[in-house]
Amino acid sequence: MDAKTKKTTTAATVKADIAKTAAELAEGSKKTAEEVKKAATKATETVKKTAASAAKKTTAAKKTTTAKKTTAAKKTTAAKKTTATKKTAAAKKDPKVNVYLQFADRNYDINDLIKKVQKAQKNGKKYDIYLKPEECKAYFVVDGSAGDIEI
Repeated sequence: MDAKTKKTTTAATVKADIAKTAAELAEGSKKTAEEVKKAATKATETVKKTAASAAKKTTAAKKTTTAKKTTAAKKTTAAKKTTATKKTAAAKKDPKVNVYLQFADRNYDINDLIKKVQKAQKNGKKYDIYLKPEECKAYFVVDGSAGDIEI
């Protein structure tokens, strides 16, 4: 039942109680004034209880609707942030670069030399590589540990 239907039902209940009380008042000759007051008080209490109950139900419905809207808004915002982060990460991807050293009629691929040094010294954090093509060697220092490889 939505809020309008509840209000209509409550209004109908109030009207019925008032009509009942009016009918009882019309029969006033049969009842004493005290009985009429009791009936009127009872009808008033019923109306108050019904109105309070309807107000509680309406408040609960509003809270539920607000909570659903807030949750949906948070999910939408999170989805937008995730999408934006993915687009930014894809845009910042480094291009592939090839570097070659030519010396004494020989051609050295620097990327291959870097891979060879990394293979010789795995799990390093900092690699310093020094090429000496006249000796056909690459000297390196990885996290304070020195070494060399043939190129």
